[in-house]
Order: sequence, then C-alpha cells, then structure tokens
Amino acid sequence: MNKKIALLSLFFASLCLPLQATVDSPEVVTEQTAEPITPVITAAAKPKLTWCLDHFPYFHDYDATTTPTGPSVELMQELARRVGFELNFTPRTNLARCLKLMEQGKVDLMTNLKFSEQRNQFMVLLPYSNNIAESLFLRLNDERLIQSQAQLRGLTLATLRHFLYNPATMVLIAEESRHIAQVDSIEIGLEMLLRNRIDGLVAPTISTTEAINAASSYQHRFKIAPIDFSGTAPNNIHLAIARNSQNKALIPLLQQHLQAMIDDGTVARLIRSPENRTDVKELKQ
Repeated sequence: MNKKIALLSLFFASLCLPLQATVDSPEVVTEQTAEPITPVITAAAKPKLTWCLDHFPYFHDYDATTTPTGPSVELMQELARRVGFELNFTPRTNLARCLKLMEQGKVDLMTNLKFSEQRNQFMVLLPYSNNIAESLFLRLNDERLIQSQAQLRGLTLATLRHFLYNPATMVLIAEESRHIAQVDSIEIGLEMLLRNRIDGLVAPTISTTEAINAASSYQHRFKIAPIDFSGTAPNNIHLAIARNSQNKALIPLLQQHLQAMIDDGTVARLIRSPENRTDVKELKQ
C-alpha cells in the first residue's frame, strides 16, 4: 500500500514540474511584455477614413472635377496605400466647415494646415513639409515699389479667412486689421484686386499663381511685390487627424508611415518648392 502511495505522489509531482517551470520562467514573461503591439489591418476590416478638403490651387484642385487632383492627393493616396486604409474625399468643402467637421469627429483627416493651440485641442497635427510661401499680389499697373512692411500702412489689403499665415504675417494682420478685409477664397481676393476694391492680396504664392494662370482674364493682370513674407520662424504644414475620429487608433501608424515618406524623399518629391517655378519668377519681374 505504501508503495502505491509513493508511486502516485511521484506521478503527480512530475505533472506539476513543467507548469511551475513555465510560471517561474522570467525569460518568457519578459519576451511577451516587450513585444510591441501593432494594429493589424486586414482586407476584410479595412478602415475607411474621410479627408475633408476645399479647393486649394496646385495642392489639391477641386475646380472643374468631382475628384480632387494635385500633389496633396497623391501624397494622401500613397499614405493610404502604405498604412492600409481606404481614403474617401468629401465634396468641395470650405476651410471653416472642414475645421468644424473635424472638431465634431464627422471627418477624419485634413492636410496643409498650420499649427495653432486652438486647432491642437481637437486635432493631432503631424508635420510633413516646410512652410507654404506667401506673397503680396498687386495689380500689374501698380507703380508702387513695396519692399517693407512699413510701406503697407495705409493700404487696403485682403487676406484669406481662417487661413493661418506665417507668424510675422499674422502680427502684421493684427496690427493693420482696420485696413484688412478677409475673403473666403483666393479667386474672390483676385477679383476684388482687379476691380480696385483693395490695393493688394496677401496669399499663398503657389496657389495664387495657379489661380491666376487658370483664368484667362487674370493673366498679365497681376504681379508679386518684392516685399518678403517668408519670415524666419519654423512654421511647418501638417496632416491633421481628428481627436474624436472613430479611427484615432491609427494615429501611431499614420505617424510612422508619414515619417517614412519624409525620410525616403516621397514628400519632397511631391510637394515642390516654389523657388524654381517659372510662372512664379515671371510674376516677380
């Protein structure tokens, strides 16, 4: 009898040894804890993200088509391919409306945005390119040589509503606010300038040049003043993800792949500098 009890005790002890070894093994626990958790996107569960955008000449054109075109579109399509989400576009929507939809979490993405603390409250802003150049556009027959901000005093200027300019330009706008009219689009500003309702339009260099070249009635009617609006403070443009988005779990993946596109030169290839553009040089002559 004692022999049987001894054999049973030995049998149960042997069963417990592997389990105890597994629980006590620090290597196994450490390896499992250190392993990063990466979201897995499958074809069956492919998330759909909506990009809210307006008509922003050159960057994303929404003028004569229902599908936007331009470098920003190519950039977003490449990001969607790398991350593995389906990219949807809103119809042409003005900037103010897009910002409101982002705040409400009804859309997921916006691009070409400057950083502000107010925007940071409801969007995660990921920088991806250098500052968008800005210029002062005048009528071609305006003989004034405007080279400094002091010469702007007393002029009636137009700026784009809800568009964040370089910090130095924003200071100028605040100081000269009583002489500045806000307009909802570049085209409206150019029309006001052409009709002598304002003296100048302060607007993004490339987009405004594109808008001028797109309309035959605007060509050879405007020029760029020599005043420098570039500023010295870093002021990147950003991809924005709504903090209330249902897809906010993808933020680490979006950031990772966007940085990879910066590192491998994809962003620089798509978002080209205005300095080498012939049409911009012609307007500065």
